[in-house]
Amino acid sequence: MLMKIVKLFSALFASLFGKKKRLAYDKLPGLAEDGSDVPDGIIVTVKENEVDIKGPFADEDKDTATGGGQTPVAEHTTGGSGTTEPPATATPATTKPPVTTTTPATTKPEAVESKPVHKARYLWCLDNGHGKLQPGKRSPVFDNGNTQFFEYEFNRDVVERIIKALKNKGVKYYDVVPDYLEVGSFLSERVKRANDKISDLPKMYVSVHSNAGPVPEGTWANDSISGIETWFAQGSKKGEKMAAIFQRHLIAGTGWKNRNLKSTAITKLYVLVKTSMPAILTENGFYNNKKEVKELVKDEVRQKIADAHVAAIMEIEKNGV
Repeated sequence: MLMKIVKLFSALFASLFGKKKRLAYDKLPGLAEDGSDVPDGIIVTVKENEVDIKGPFADEDKDTATGGGQTPVAEHTTGGSGTTEPPATATPATTKPPVTTTTPATTKPEAVESKPVHKARYLWCLDNGHGKLQPGKRSPVFDNGNTQFFEYEFNRDVVERIIKALKNKGVKYYDVVPDYLEVGSFLSERVKRANDKISDLPKMYVSVHSNAGPVPEGTWANDSISGIETWFAQGSKKGEKMAAIFQRHLIAGTGWKNRNLKSTAITKLYVLVKTSMPAILTENGFYNNKKEVKELVKDEVRQKIADAHVAAIMEIEKNGV
């Protein structure tokens, strides 16, 4: 009853002062937001090269909730048309015929190429983890005394770069949290939006993050704590295959330390186990690693990370999982 009264007065206060509705921090007991919230002792690590990304499934996986099979990728052909030369004009017998060069009948003019049109196979639900209203999830202050890395800003920037590329390629996507400035962790709403999204295509969920080493907030982690890892829900075969493909492209695209694939059967990642579709969560570098965070703020590094996500998406668009 007391909580209801508090919520009532909070809503009244917000309406009186004309503030926007804030979508609050909602960390839930027994479930984690990202890899940094999972204790080391319960993490299961899998090397991506040990995952058979082409093998058959032993179970139906989570994607049965999307209500449909996979749409085959269309085969693309290169268009173009040939031309026929007009017949030669007859030359009177009394006139010496001019010397002419003819094109052999077997040679065709060069075809004019047309850009293939991509036929979408999946709907990609893209989630930029965290939000501006959420406490923590930021680096210590840099040496200049006035700069910090905010994870929500990095996640949003990378997702926007991914969206731009997918739009150009004709890949279907759904921006799960465009309103990231007015949200906190927003876990249940992220999942609800993705699960409720109506789609004629099977859905895939990708949550983009940066990592943090296990040190007190406001302090730098050891330089050895670095690199990239990709999480999947333990028991999800398609999620594991997705994770292997993304991890391979992320390591190839950045050249950073390979921390492999991660999962847990105890403190589970909320967005991975509550979504009704295959889902992964990428952890792209450590923002409390003093050396690595200097890379994470660079435009060209963020583009490499976004490009690696896009490359993984295009591989799955082509081959499925």
